[in-house]
Amino acid sequence: MTIVPALVADEVRRRGYAIWPGYATPDQCSALKSAADILADGEYANRYPKSTRVWDLYRHDPIFADMLVKPGLADVLDELLGRYYLLSDYSLNVVNPDQPIDDWHIDYPYNEMPELVSGGLLGLQCVLALDQFDEHNGATRLVPGSHVPPRRPSAPWPSAAETFLAEPGTLLVMAAATWHRSGFNSSGRPRTAVLMSFVERWIRPLSDPLPPDLWVHDQRLQVMLGYQRSTETINGVPV
Repeated sequence: MTIVPALVADEVRRRGYAIWPGYATPDQCSALKSAADILADGEYANRYPKSTRVWDLYRHDPIFADMLVKPGLADVLDELLGRYYLLSDYSLNVVNPDQPIDDWHIDYPYNEMPELVSGGLLGLQCVLALDQFDEHNGATRLVPGSHVPPRRPSAPWPSAAETFLAEPGTLLVMAAATWHRSGFNSSGRPRTAVLMSFVERWIRPLSDPLPPDLWVHDQRLQVMLGYQRSTETINGVPV
């Protein structure tokens, strides 16, 4: 399926999220799922009450780094966050059967602001489904339009939420201020996704970067991890 980045960006601005079918090919999904299963059972897995997480996926397998530089993604991110956006968090998220569900929430950087600001998206959360996402395994729930103006979820809780129903390989591109939560996984099987979070270039990422020489071969990753920046300006004049 051909994706037009400008249309994805418009959908995110309007509804708070957009869905990108086929972002990862079946072969890529298979490789990602195999790598994810190993990590989720290994020494780097962090087991929390609501999910199992593995942080900084680009440390572990080249297939994860490949997902960050897929054609078209940079165009969507440039359109929504401006050039020289930063990778804030890149993690594995496994929701096991019968785990407690999330509360309605917003994501970084809004969730750490004493006073929420408006006027830009500031951050995006991208969810790459590695399993089928459906009503039975706790697929992500979202509230369309809840990102404008940015505000913290509060009672009464929304009744008009939509469910991210998706085949493996589908990417959900979501504004950080969009209200969302996981559903309840009653399927008897884990539900696995990769989370890619991005922020505008002036916002401190959640994750600490790796030594810069690891990414010397890939300029896009150098920029995304904050090792290369454009020339700073004062009143439009380079300094």
